Amino acid sequence: MGAVQILGIVVLIVGILLIGVEFYMPGFGLPGISGIICAAAGIFLTGRNASERILVGVIAIVVIAVMLVISIVVFSSKKIKSPIKLDTDLQGKNLFIDETDMEYLIGKKGVALTDLRPSGKGEFDGVKLDILSSNYYIKKDSALVITEVKNNRIIVQEGK
Repeated sequence: MGAVQILGIVVLIVGILLIGVEFYMPGFGLPGISGIICAAAGIFLTGRNASERILVGVIAIVVIAVMLVISIVVFSSKKIKSPIKLDTDLQGKNLFIDETDMEYLIGKKGVALTDLRPSGKGEFDGVKLDILSSNYYIKKDSALVITEVKNNRIIVQEGK
């Protein structure tokens, strides 16, 4: 085994370790890109011919896959906090407004803050809401009436 093969093994191990670091960091950044480059260079330097390079590449892929499975198992347990996964529960009864909770808006009068083409903003009792016109176009500053709430969308018509 020559100096080039030993250098290739070292570069390959560094590349695999950098790819392992990327498993624990959110996003795709410097460790991942560097790891891929080092692993590819290590595979190229380690093998003397194409068949050896393919064998080393398959072994590297298997090692990386085993590392990935181990990291998934370790982070799926509740004992170790994952730097990627959000583990905190959001407090509150309902974090989203249900359609039935918005039915009290039907019949409210307000004014269009923007042109409705067909969506825009309107103000009703001092509250700004995203709204949708039942007609195609309503001009800014027009009087509005909320006619229905459908699929969590507030639908308005031009008021008189």
